[in-house]
Formats: sequence, structure tokens, C-alpha cells
Amino acid sequence: MSAETTDSGSPEDWHREGDALVWRRVHGPWLITARCPVHAPFNGPSELSVRLAIGGSGEEIDRLMSQALKSDGIPASLLRQIPLAEIKAQARAALVRQQDRAMNRPWPVPERCRSETDYALLVAELDRMRATKTTAPQGDLAARLGIGKATMSERIKRAKDLGLWDGKRPTDKAWQLITEWKNDEEGR
Repeated sequence: MSAETTDSGSPEDWHREGDALVWRRVHGPWLITARCPVHAPFNGPSELSVRLAIGGSGEEIDRLMSQALKSDGIPASLLRQIPLAEIKAQARAALVRQQDRAMNRPWPVPERCRSETDYALLVAELDRMRATKTTAPQGDLAARLGIGKATMSERIKRAKDLGLWDGKRPTDKAWQLITEWKNDEEGR
């Protein structure tokens, strides 16, 4: 692991360990880990740990150990930087993504996209189709919906404009809308 602070992860940066989704971030000599049990009645983390995680070359170990000694233990400033709200939102999105990917069920994309949620479902389905190694996901999805390729391109452009698609995958905002949609569906 790098000794430098890493950016917070997207849903793809989460990984599963047994019955938990796990998020990690390295900050100087410290490793921050959040564990979110997938079968818990809540979506956020149930465990958060901060531990000394020094590795690398001898020079890097010396530098990181020096940082740890200067802080005299876990610094309060580090604890204030832990993005708990972001972790919770990403945990929901990562869980939704893993569950649906594992079952490989198509997302229910409406024939017409009228709301942000409709566009979020569209980009989630494109992402699912790409993950299944579909050779032409945009064309296949357009055919499935009974629309032209140009219309599909316009919808993808609109999803980008709404901040739901980064050009390669759905954004955190898209996964958050899908999570809300799934919760509404389950509540019905």
C-alpha cells in the first residue's frame, strides 16, 4: 500500500470479505478500515478501525515511523477526516451493485427516461452489460428498448450531464438513486 493518502473509493473499490463489505484508505502510516456486514438491518459500517500499517522500503518505513512517533498515536485530525457519510452511501451502492451483478439480472430500464432515476437505471444496465462482456452494450440496449442508436447516445449524454455517468461507469450519485429506488420497490 502507498504511504500517501489515497482518494476515497468508488463502489468498485470496495471488496467483500466473508459476510462484510470492506473499505480501506491509507493515510500516512495509518490504515483506516470500515466493515459493513451485508446481512445487517442497516447499510453502514458496524466496525471502524485505524491501525499502524507501515511497510515498503527501509527508507519508507523510517519516514512513516517518524510520522507515527510525531503524532504520538492516532491523531485527532485523522479521525476528523474519516468520511463516514461517504462510506455509508458507498456501502449501500456497493451492496446493491454486488447483489445485482451476482444475480446478473438486467436493470428495469424504462422505454423513456423521464427522471434522474430512469437515467440511473439506464447507466446501471449499461455497466452490467459491459461487465458481462457484451460486445456492443449501447446497441444491444437500444435494440432491447426499441430505440435508435442516436437516441441511446443522447440518453447517455444526458446521463453525463446529470452527473450519473462518468464515461465508463455510473457515478456515486447514480448508485445512490438506484439504492433509493430499490428501497422504494422493496417497500411496496
